[in-house]
Amino acid sequence: MMSIRKLRRRTWLRGVLAMGALFSVLLLCAQSLRAQPARGRASAAAPETAPPVSSASAAAPETAPPASSPAAAPADGPPKTPSQVAVGIYVNQIYELSLKDNKIVIDFWLWFRWTNDALKPYETFEIKNARIDSKGDVALKKVGDVNYGYLRVVANLTQFWDVRTYPLDSHVVNIMVEDVDNETNRLVYVPDVEASGIGEDVSGLAFALSQGTPRVAPATYRSNYGDPSLSARNSTEYSRFTLPLQFKREGLGYFIKTFFGLFVAASIAFLAFFMKPIDLDPRFGLGVGAIFAAIASEYVIVGALPESSGLSLADKLHVIAFSAILLSIVQSTYSLYLFTNNNEEKSKKLDFLSAILVPSGYLFATVLAVLLR
Repeated sequence: MMSIRKLRRRTWLRGVLAMGALFSVLLLCAQSLRAQPARGRASAAAPETAPPVSSASAAAPETAPPASSPAAAPADGPPKTPSQVAVGIYVNQIYELSLKDNKIVIDFWLWFRWTNDALKPYETFEIKNARIDSKGDVALKKVGDVNYGYLRVVANLTQFWDVRTYPLDSHVVNIMVEDVDNETNRLVYVPDVEASGIGEDVSGLAFALSQGTPRVAPATYRSNYGDPSLSARNSTEYSRFTLPLQFKREGLGYFIKTFFGLFVAASIAFLAFFMKPIDLDPRFGLGVGAIFAAIASEYVIVGALPESSGLSLADKLHVIAFSAILLSIVQSTYSLYLFTNNNEEKSKKLDFLSAILVPSGYLFATVLAVLLR
């Protein structure tokens, strides 16, 4: 009779451990798919470049942004007042957004309007926080006294994401255009607020995308760059145009998808409170299986985020889950100790209280961590 009971227990243990291992593998596979860097549509892999224009009088294509006249500036010789150059950006597409690699790839139109014929702002600009992957030919035209030039740019922006509240995070990505040849005593940018914007079909990938207000501010560099002809306290100042793009996760859908496996793992561990302490295999097997599933969840999420010395919301939720699962295993050990030392009633009372307090405490700590993120 005892051998049949032992055989049943071993069969139960094998089944529980097999289910735990299968759950861990399925969780790891599912979250690995979500951990891949978000990418845009495959059809948007290679942007069309603006067609080259052979003469200054060539007309702009329909996709070119509208133009308005900037303020007038002197045309010849060193200007007494800086020449004003209107700058604008229109975002066409976002091809890639990677939290892990601290980057985002954006395709956009960039244009300039100016009246000083001695300037060529389309040649002297740079994207300050990015590497330009491709730059189309510049299209030029002149309307009255106003020069107008535009081109299409695909830029790989370096963005150090703040993932402390991941996956309920929000970010601001700044596209920064700066003139590298003309200081602010010669050239200043003016933001083209009205024409700058984001295409209606542009996707923020895993985020809701919106546009901030374009702005211009001086960028100061306090260095002589080793030039012995300049003072050690030398500083230069250049005009910088910034278009902020706001990325925000909306709703709880992504949050639930990210942590559903973790919540299930913790819930499985709490089922041990409803089993007899002497049923060692299933009672302790549930906690062990839950630990493996929680580790798999942590491994996948850490692999999708940049390295950080602080604790993100995701890290805090995993620490809470690990603590609750460990507490369930410790409780099972103490309950077994009471049961085998002729304190069966105390063991039952401990299991009953634990079945209420431990899940409630886990739920409270989880909600509190989310609210205080």
